[in-house]
Amino acid sequence: MRFSTYFIIISYLMVGAGFVAGILTETINTTFLIAIGGIIIVNLFLTIKGKILDISKVLWNIIAVIILVVSIMDYIFISQSLIEVSARFLTILMVVKLFDLKTNRDYTILYILTFFQLLSASASTVNLSFLFVLALYILTGIWALTIFTLKKDWEEKSVPHRELEKNILTPYFFLTTTGIAILSLIITLSLFFIIPRIGVGFFPKKTADVLKVSGFSEEIDLGELGPIKLDPTIVMRVELPGHKGMAIPNLYFRGISFDSYDGSRWLQTIKETIPLKRDRNGIFNIPAGSAMGKMAYTNEQLLKQVILLEPIDTNVIFAASYGIGVSDNLQNIIADATGSFYLPAPSYSRLEYSAYSVVPSPPQKIHIELNKSEDAKLKYLALSIDSGKLKTLAEEIVSGKKGPLDKAVAIEEYLKKNYGYTLNPRKGDGINPIEDFLFYTKEGYCEQYATAMAIMLRTVGIPSRLVTGFLPGEWNRFGNYLIIRQRDAHSWVEAYIKGSYWVMFDPTPSAEAAGIMPAPTSFLNLYLDSLRWRWNRYIINYSFTDQMRLMKTIETRSFALLSILKQKSSKQVIGKEGKRTAFIIAVILISSGLFIFVFKQIQKSSVTNRWPLAPQFYKDMLKLLAKKGKGKKESDTPFEFANTIVIPEVNTVTWFYYNTRFGNHALTSDEREKIADCLKNIKSKKV
Repeated sequence: MRFSTYFIIISYLMVGAGFVAGILTETINTTFLIAIGGIIIVNLFLTIKGKILDISKVLWNIIAVIILVVSIMDYIFISQSLIEVSARFLTILMVVKLFDLKTNRDYTILYILTFFQLLSASASTVNLSFLFVLALYILTGIWALTIFTLKKDWEEKSVPHRELEKNILTPYFFLTTTGIAILSLIITLSLFFIIPRIGVGFFPKKTADVLKVSGFSEEIDLGELGPIKLDPTIVMRVELPGHKGMAIPNLYFRGISFDSYDGSRWLQTIKETIPLKRDRNGIFNIPAGSAMGKMAYTNEQLLKQVILLEPIDTNVIFAASYGIGVSDNLQNIIADATGSFYLPAPSYSRLEYSAYSVVPSPPQKIHIELNKSEDAKLKYLALSIDSGKLKTLAEEIVSGKKGPLDKAVAIEEYLKKNYGYTLNPRKGDGINPIEDFLFYTKEGYCEQYATAMAIMLRTVGIPSRLVTGFLPGEWNRFGNYLIIRQRDAHSWVEAYIKGSYWVMFDPTPSAEAAGIMPAPTSFLNLYLDSLRWRWNRYIINYSFTDQMRLMKTIETRSFALLSILKQKSSKQVIGKEGKRTAFIIAVILISSGLFIFVFKQIQKSSVTNRWPLAPQFYKDMLKLLAKKGKGKKESDTPFEFANTIVIPEVNTVTWFYYNTRFGNHALTSDEREKIADCLKNIKSKKV
């Protein structure tokens, strides 16, 4: 394969990396993708065969202006997204440029376009694939730019129309440049973690695939959660610091509550909200003394959650019951009278935040006050349906129970033990869905159970409300976090128990007991999901707070190592943490030593094997020219020196010198005779 073919193929690999980066911006539809990909492949074969369109500079500039104008119109009237328009503009411009690669300047423009494609992807995508695209771009970029520099220098200094020998591109060349690319990527990542982060986004982008979640608007139709109970789409991932290796059982992630039921849907009519303020620790806490009251708890009950929430079509944010505050990357938080948290508007990108909750919470420890106004209390007791049969059933269930707590527990246990769980409830002969569930079909899922309990509680004088959220389904042991999916959407009940305040009840029997359980996620998928979690947690959402935490960890472990070294002379036993720290540092030192050793061996090998000393005929020529007063300066390259001499034979000998020394070219007998003739002519000529 010729050197020029190598150069074209590697340049197109770099173009391909830029094109894939453009795809990650999610602005290229399937038809456009197939068309552009096909054009690039066809153009590659045409370029290798030397069939290049002769586009004049004037025509090229006109085409570029037309593309720019169309892109501006696209931005103003269609997409209104700078990232989307930029990605399409750069892709089209790159494809047009592929048909006009005649000079080194054209290739330079092409490389610049691919760089800006990568830049647009880095500003708009949170996909883990970007890491691999970045690595591919760095590798192909180093290959392409190195070969481009060789090509450019050769064309400037060599004999006209003579191509570089292909054997200069040996496997050693590609291995070396690959090593440089890997080292560059390591240095880049190191700088990423070291350079102080700022929370500013210059190119905010609305994510295209916003999840549509049910049950978190101001109203919810009965049966709305059913269709998503088999949907495996991930809604959020929750890390529980301090709970490595296992999840906390029965951890309910609360969304919002509903106070009014009209027979077919639940409504949120109590809309009292307040903006929360940060405390000195940067946490948005529900303030004591507000309409939401206060909660008393111990430090042992406080649970921190680090939540990575996918883009969803609601402004509700979630926390384990009972949530008392949120913090980190959020700027403005609103809370309502029931303890739910909201953003000012839905977030159209992944959102990371920390939530603080009190779990577990026995009834006697809950201190969230019911609004003292009689109107609010009446709303939690209101019934908008014919509840005669429901009241009769409820009174039978609570017969003999003295307090409201015992009555609520009795209703909860009755529903769990006497009704079946199904995702496809049948239609009965009742006058409303709850009568169907309680007296005819006697089977349903969480919405029917929670609604039935809430209504029956009200018929016996206990204020109640329906709550929607998520009941976690899967613990990922590879990353030590909870995976919460659409199918984990759940409804339960909160009842106001005098003396215990709002208490949570879940009358729904478990899906496991009913034999309705999704297939477990495979080890491979769990591992891949843990990679995505780490990518978003430590790359996409890496913040100044994370940097401070990292520095603190390094400082702590450094002090631990110093303590270990001080105790080395004594007989004290080194702790588990100390052994781990010492092992990590030892691995780093050994790896660094091996890297330096291998690098020096490569350098030594490259000097002795790949780049032999200057051949004798070139030294003889330099001696002849030195005698004529034309000594070569150390700063001059061989070609630069040859150009200062007006003897053609000097250029010829220099050309043989390059091929022999750097191209591993073995001289033939004819070439040796030619070199000898050149040396005789140089000796006889005047300079």
